[in-house]
Amino acid sequence: MQQQDIEAVYEELANGIDRVGEPDANIFLAQVCLLLARELSDRERALELIRQALRLHGESPATAR
Repeated sequence: MQQQDIEAVYEELANGIDRVGEPDANIFLAQVCLLLARELSDRERALELIRQALRLHGESPATAR
């Protein structure tokens, strides 16, 4: 995916968050993540991406499964 594609996805995601509003933003983001994970069709890869996101936020992901 090119940088412009990533920016377009980010913009659409940000617009979606704005549309659903702050109270529902977490639910909306979880739904988007689950839909993307379903498209990925790779459980281990989806879990690794969640762990990667935690590391990006300075958190240590749990290694237990």
